[in-house]
Amino acid sequence: MTHRLHIADRTVSLYLPDRPHTLPLLLTFPDNRDQADELAALIVPRAVLITIEENDWEHTFTPWPAPRLFKKTADFGGGASAFLETLAADILPAAENTFGLRPAWRSILGYSLAGLLAAYSAYRKPLFERIAAVSPSLWFDNWTAFATSTPAQRLPEYAYFSVGSQEKNTKNPRMATVETAISATRQHWQQSGVTTHFTLNSGGHFDHVPQRLAAAANWLLAQ
Repeated sequence: MTHRLHIADRTVSLYLPDRPHTLPLLLTFPDNRDQADELAALIVPRAVLITIEENDWEHTFTPWPAPRLFKKTADFGGGASAFLETLAADILPAAENTFGLRPAWRSILGYSLAGLLAAYSAYRKPLFERIAAVSPSLWFDNWTAFATSTPAQRLPEYAYFSVGSQEKNTKNPRMATVETAISATRQHWQQSGVTTHFTLNSGGHFDHVPQRLAAAANWLLAQ
């Protein structure tokens, strides 16, 4: 069953099985409701799926300000810390308390800039025991230096990383560093005791997004 709430000026959807109260919780940020419905069909009733609709990814999901990637796009606003505060103080408590959820564990599942947010959350808020960063924008300016030198609030127990095989071949020199940045982050987390997994998917950044998210969710649920 799907329920929609309006929390902190955002639409939050909960996909609940019949007995959801202590099941694992997966939080994600779909591009649209069709993508959310497709993902829910693949993971419910094994877990509760919460989706948050967010229109300004360039601001909300980035850890600090940075120049735009393309002339017609916005600069990156660096709003991730504020959003994680809202998530911890308002969105998750309201969603969980409304339906009496006491999840066995929480995970955050992010794609692209939302994958950057997922990784960044480990350094700012101890909310998630499991993290999936799918084609994450870890090419982001100064990310690798930050991720490998900053103490985490709580690194996850399990972390899933993936990237498309063609993503490093982009003509944009910033984005072309993505695979190297993922490798550095994963290696640092492994050395800190995190159980990690890496998948190299066939194709580019925008290929087979629901299937890649489902693969990440399945791995998290299997641990």
